[in-house]
Formats: sequence, structure tokens, C-alpha cells
Amino acid sequence: MALERQHVLTKKEKAVMRVVYHEAEKQGGACLLTPIDIFSQIPLDIDIEESELDTTLKNLEIDEYFDLTLSDRKGELVYCINMQKKGLQFARVERAFKSNVMFRLIFAACTATVGALVGWGIRLLIAHFQ
Repeated sequence: MALERQHVLTKKEKAVMRVVYHEAEKQGGACLLTPIDIFSQIPLDIDIEESELDTTLKNLEIDEYFDLTLSDRKGELVYCINMQKKGLQFARVERAFKSNVMFRLIFAACTATVGALVGWGIRLLIAHFQ
């Protein structure tokens, strides 16, 4: 079984999508966000510029995670976001992907342990019959 990548988002896209998802989830699938709102919730280890934010949001819109409308509120840029089906499934798909990866890591560790025990047992049998 190959590891399925159901969503191929960059690190920056995932960070932005997490922020948008959490805000939209609080407000029933739609939200109004300013760039400052988004930047304040993105982890500091992710280096994202303001120009990259616009591109990232547009890419997520193209990938049908949400509908994006740019608006102006008292001279401040506001993103009007309405989540689509794919966007509402974002958290579930991420959990499933992480769970799948964790299962594979545990399975690999168990397989390696069993292999080592079988090898050890064979060595003992060979040493016993010599």
C-alpha cells in the first residue's frame, strides 16, 4: 500500500489553511479576516511575507478550499472567506493522513522488532546444534 497524499499543500498553505479553517469553524463556515489576523496566528517558525499571503490564499481558492473575496473596511484589507466542501474536510483529512503515517511507523517498528527476534532465535538454534 502506497502512502496516499490526498492533499498536496505546502507548509505555508497548511499554516494559512489551519488559521482560516479554525476561524471559519467558529463562525459557521464563513469568516472575515485581515492579514494581521492571519499573521498573528501563524507559527513564528513559518516565514511568510504579506505578498505571499495573497498568493497562498488565491492558490487555496483555486484548489477549491474556499471562496475568497477581497474587501475594504475603513481602508483596511479584509478577506471574506466562505468555506467549500473541501475546506470543511481539511481537518478530517489532516487527522487521517497523520493517523496513517503513525500507523505505518508503528507497523515498521513492530516488523523490525519481530525480524530481530526471529534472527536472534535462529542464531540460538544454530549455536545450540553446533
